[in-house]
Amino acid sequence: MRLKLAKKVGFCFGVRRAVEMAEEVLNKEGSAYSLGSIIHNKQVVESLSERGLKVIDSIDAAGKGVLVISSHGISPDLADKISKRSLKLADTTCPFVRNAQKTAHSLGEEGYTVIIVGDSNHPEVKALYDFAGKKAYVVRDAAGFKALKLKPNKKIGILSQTTQSMNNFLSVVKAIIDSKPKDLRVFNTICKDAEERQAAARDISGAVDLMLIVGGKNSANTKRLLEVCKKILRKSYLIETEDDLRSRWFKGVSVVGITSGASTPDSIVRRVAKALKSSA
Repeated sequence: MRLKLAKKVGFCFGVRRAVEMAEEVLNKEGSAYSLGSIIHNKQVVESLSERGLKVIDSIDAAGKGVLVISSHGISPDLADKISKRSLKLADTTCPFVRNAQKTAHSLGEEGYTVIIVGDSNHPEVKALYDFAGKKAYVVRDAAGFKALKLKPNKKIGILSQTTQSMNNFLSVVKAIIDSKPKDLRVFNTICKDAEERQAAARDISGAVDLMLIVGGKNSANTKRLLEVCKKILRKSYLIETEDDLRSRWFKGVSVVGITSGASTPDSIVRRVAKALKSSA
């Protein structure tokens, strides 16, 4: 059985930066609080937790010390509440997410109805929604936008969760154009790394018998990769580690493709590859 590895695997720039910042805080302070998971990878979060990073769901659970903000960012309202606490802050918000936040805020300030393409339950999208202000809507796809039934002749601005697929984003843009807005401003806030991973996964999926996507099951970009691969290859599976591999998947399989989410460390990808080689 041959393995075909995607060109882009392991941490993206934003995730690597967040993890390194958290490690630096722990090396200096010995312990810290993390408001939600710093990244969406269970193994990495557990490793940081063992070193002293305590994950909390509310700032009310934080004592004195350092509060680490996740790579997904936080809302302006929450940032204001934190500023009133006696806490040191380590803000690991991804620079690409920060750019999307500024875009959402500017559009809201200029009176645009802001359309955010993404998962309404994701922390990044929740923060973007708050940055955009009162005239904002979150839609998953073109059908979601059409369901809003907005009146024509509106000033509309559109941006995206940074891990969205370009095809989905463009389908929403087209739906907005079809609705005949008075003014439309389009901002591609999809991270280049996400686009490149999706393109690489698309290429490999057409050249293998089975595709493995390694990453957290709660990771938006990892789930997006699975969607991309499944459209091309039915035998595509999301796994967190080598422990999730199932021998029945590989009957009659000659070539296996491997890609990973942006919050998956190289070490886990290597372990998956090693497990596959040893079982071949």
